[in-house]
Amino acid sequence: MKKSCSIVIPTKDKLSRLALTLKCLEPQVTEDVQVIVVFDGCKEETIEGFSNLNLSYEIDPIISEKNVGRAAARNLGIAEAIGDVIIFLDDDRLTERDFINKHLSYHEEEPCVVLGERMDLKYSEEAILDLAGEETIEKTLSEIQKGAHKEFYYNIKKWFLRKPRHALRYIAFITGNVSIDTCLIKQLGGFDESFKGWGYEDTDLGYRLAKENVKYIADYSIICYHMLHSHVRGQKSNEELKNLDYFKAKFPRDKTLQKVIGLYTIKASLRL
Repeated sequence: MKKSCSIVIPTKDKLSRLALTLKCLEPQVTEDVQVIVVFDGCKEETIEGFSNLNLSYEIDPIISEKNVGRAAARNLGIAEAIGDVIIFLDDDRLTERDFINKHLSYHEEEPCVVLGERMDLKYSEEAILDLAGEETIEKTLSEIQKGAHKEFYYNIKKWFLRKPRHALRYIAFITGNVSIDTCLIKQLGGFDESFKGWGYEDTDLGYRLAKENVKYIADYSIICYHMLHSHVRGQKSNEELKNLDYFKAKFPRDKTLQKVIGLYTIKASLRL
């Protein structure tokens, strides 16, 4: 029997990207698909703009007046999820027409984690609005595919997905394009909300799933396209370093994990 799913999308004042993300999902959403958008401390104009979107399917909005952060926002979505499987998608990722069905096809037997491909796109705000105005999803996707390229770091991380139970497979666990059986993520208590700001709340969950011997499946035909956006570089790196310190203190006895965190720390420090 085909399983139902809940798609959890946290968002923070990126309405044009969110609108395009939701448009790309439109041909795929059926009565067995719940779409949850978590507004994480968004401005009033973002909420108002969302309410004016013209979509053919219902969305379950969750509005947090306070900005609670990536981990807590996703947990709000998890709490409202009614599907057998949760697909995590970001508010700036565009999906191809078979995205949902391909994810669900792997969850018919034992509970697992499914990771897809991640492609990068660099578009101006004007170009994003132009894409949103395309008449059909086919035209939108055709334009997107022309300028997409593989995400550099994820391309490296794929090495750890060669085997379904590779000891370091959690390194490739990134929430922009991943599905998990709902029973698994609720059993583990969702994301650790002590991770604040940017970084590693997803790696932490991936690590805990791996420690439970959960199988990871990689299917690089499940594609999403990331619309890149700017970050305040120093702020992002400082948040990253704080989260790495917390991650390191959380699992002090895992020497291999400590080495992995050490490498991440060097990378983050070089970006300051």
